[in-house]
Amino acid sequence: MDAGKIGLGIVLALGLAWTLWQKHQDHALTAAIRAMTDEYGFITFAPPNGGRVDEVLVAAAINCPGEAAVHADQLAQDLKDEGVAVRRISSFEFTASPDADPEEFVKVHNRVMSQDAPMVFVNGKVKSKPSMGEVLAEYRLLARP
Repeated sequence: MDAGKIGLGIVLALGLAWTLWQKHQDHALTAAIRAMTDEYGFITFAPPNGGRVDEVLVAAAINCPGEAAVHADQLAQDLKDEGVAVRRISSFEFTASPDADPEEFVKVHNRVMSQDAPMVFVNGKVKSKPSMGEVLAEYRLLARP
C-alpha cells in the first residue's frame, strides 16, 4: 500500500472521529439544556442586563422576519392586557455571573440565542416562541408559595 492511501485513510479516520466527537458534544449539550427545562418548556437562564425576574421581556429585533415581529408585538400587548409586567425589547446583552463557568455559559447562551424569535424571558427562564398560555403559566409560578 502506498503512502498516499495510508495518508488518506488516516485523514478519513480523523474526520470520522471529529464528526463523532462533535455529535457527542451536541448531544451532551442538548441533554444538559433539557435538564434545565421546566414543565412549560422554559430553560433556566438569567434575564439579560437590565431585566428583572419579576417582569416578562419579549425580545425580537426590529428587523427580524415579519411573523416573529408580529408575534412579539402581539404577545407583549396580550400580556399587558392580562396585567402582566412586560417590556417589548429589540436588543439586549448578557453578562455571565461571576460564579458561572464561562465556557458552559457561552455554550448554553449560544444554543439559546440561536433559536427563533421572539425570545421570552420570564421568572429567570427563557423560551423561544412560547404561546400566551405558556408565558402566563410560567409567570404565575412567581405567585406560588
